[in-house]
Amino acid sequence: MKESIADRALSASAAVCLVLSILAVSMPTAWAAFPDIRFSADSIEYESVHLHKVDARLDAGKDFSISAGLAELRDWKRSYDDLSVNGTLHTLESAEGRLLLRSSLRSGGLAAELEILAEAGDLAVELAIDRQKLTAFGDMDSLPPEFGWLSNGYADPRIQVRFRPDGSGEWQLHVGLRQLAFDSPDGRFAADSLAIDLDIGATMDKGSSPRIAGLIRSGELLIDDFYRDFSDGTLKFSFQAISEMSQWRVRDLRVADEDALDIRGRATIDLKNGFDVSGIEINRLSLGFPGAYARYVEPVLAPVTLDGLEVTGRLNWSGAWAEGVFQSGDLEIEDLSIVDIRRNRFALTGLQARMRPGDQGFDSNLAWRGLLLGKINLGSGEAALDSEPGALAITEPLRLDVLGGRLDLHELKILLPGTGSGARDEPDIRLRLDLRDLDMELLTQAFGWPAFSGKLSGHIPGVRLEDGVLELEGKILVNVFDGIVSLDDLRVERPFGVLPSLAANVEAEDLDLELLTSTFSFGRISGRINGYVRELRMLDWRPVAFDAWLGTPETQRGSKGISRQAVNHLTTLGGGSATTALTSPLMKLFNNFSYKRLGFGCRMQNNVCEVRGVSEDDVSVLIMEGAGVPKITIRAYNRTVDWPQLLAHLAAASEGEGIRVGD
Repeated sequence: MKESIADRALSASAAVCLVLSILAVSMPTAWAAFPDIRFSADSIEYESVHLHKVDARLDAGKDFSISAGLAELRDWKRSYDDLSVNGTLHTLESAEGRLLLRSSLRSGGLAAELEILAEAGDLAVELAIDRQKLTAFGDMDSLPPEFGWLSNGYADPRIQVRFRPDGSGEWQLHVGLRQLAFDSPDGRFAADSLAIDLDIGATMDKGSSPRIAGLIRSGELLIDDFYRDFSDGTLKFSFQAISEMSQWRVRDLRVADEDALDIRGRATIDLKNGFDVSGIEINRLSLGFPGAYARYVEPVLAPVTLDGLEVTGRLNWSGAWAEGVFQSGDLEIEDLSIVDIRRNRFALTGLQARMRPGDQGFDSNLAWRGLLLGKINLGSGEAALDSEPGALAITEPLRLDVLGGRLDLHELKILLPGTGSGARDEPDIRLRLDLRDLDMELLTQAFGWPAFSGKLSGHIPGVRLEDGVLELEGKILVNVFDGIVSLDDLRVERPFGVLPSLAANVEAEDLDLELLTSTFSFGRISGRINGYVRELRMLDWRPVAFDAWLGTPETQRGSKGISRQAVNHLTTLGGGSATTALTSPLMKLFNNFSYKRLGFGCRMQNNVCEVRGVSEDDVSVLIMEGAGVPKITIRAYNRTVDWPQLLAHLAAASEGEGIRVGD
């Protein structure tokens, strides 16, 4: 097993202690009369310390050297070959059964101060190393490979050992690390300017396990996706380490950061493959906000754009979480508020919850004072929950008043990260709901769309968010413009992340054209219309490809009306002109016309819209076929239209602006 600096320092101090104690037996009372001494022995034993092939030299009571071919610490099952120590005596006193020794030591790149006090059968040893540069040990074969990650750092370890006549004893190691900096080759672990204090102690009893306590005072630390700057607070940790073969079993683990964080649990550290932490079990977690969010939660959620939130309140959880799976738990949330102040996407205030997953006799519940999604205010609410380890679901429909109408949430189930057999970094969500009589004017205002009139109702059979991908189960049916719009094959990747992508198919059936066109100030067109948007692809919520169509249904009979304004807008959208000039003296007498059929399609790719109509010939496509007198026919002679320009025309039309032919 690889030796540590602490082990080697302890064996060196034990060797010096034993040998100098023997030399001191014959020490004269006058320091100046101290002779040169040479000493050798095949074997020296004291309690669990055993030295073989020992050679020692003391020159005039000042400079000394000690070597041992083999040093064994039997209780700790440690042994070291070719141990060598040089030093200088500063104090050596021996009188009436009391021995006091103070000296400087040098061994294997270590420089230290040693103090030995033997009195009434007790032996106390203290070894202190001052500001030792850690990179100086980079060439020691006995150090773990992770030591090679170091680029800077100093240590001032101090070890204290006490032996008693009855064989009992204890040891204590304090290590202060300063300016610690390292970087792993794979970039997963890194630190800069860390300041850490460590205290490690145990008794000399067989089977005794060391107790370790530490404090990170300052600096920066990166562990995988977790980053922490300790300039805003210290982190304390403590645990008991039980050595078993080639691993440590960490017990009574506690990590605390003032009022922000308190974790208690256990873990296993595998030493065969470097320093692999596994078998993590958590039985208590307490988070105090905003500190916990800023220091621990925000760095993890930043890749999914859940950074920049304002979070207050507290969360306490106790139970069992092991091997990435929730086993049981008791969760209490106290006045939690989460507000997206950077992107204004949502706000949740005053959340109170008490859940006991897996306990069927406990009434889990939650309530909130305010819930805002974008500009849609869902108000306050409360819900009874059926909770199980790592999951929660509502037990009865939840009704919310929203936008002058109602939202009925029939099903909501959330699987938390680390739940079930599959690895999961984000929560999985299932929901099913109905929308009833939402005010379209309030809805469009909330989304920043052109103002719609009327009411919106719809059914969403099922939506799931799994592994960061949102997918629709079945079709979403929405009653709007006195017709039906259905959304199918919806899939959104990274909905809260960078560059979200969306794929979907949309079908529109029997919409009232007059309601639709009046909504957008396009000009009045009566009649019904069908349409679709198929193979829709969006990136960062902007369309990059689709195949769209709006046209008169085949079942429509007779002629319908269209206003002069609508003729003008429809003409220019296709890049063409009406076959009869609207500006002629005769045509100025008419503000409304009749049409038999109309249709406009666009297949968009690479920001170019390929235009199609109800029919086409070699030079144009037919957008509208007129009827009656006067007869207006609209054709598009530009088969391809710039998509941004088309959007600009639509925006102008929705704002009631005129579009001149040729613009």
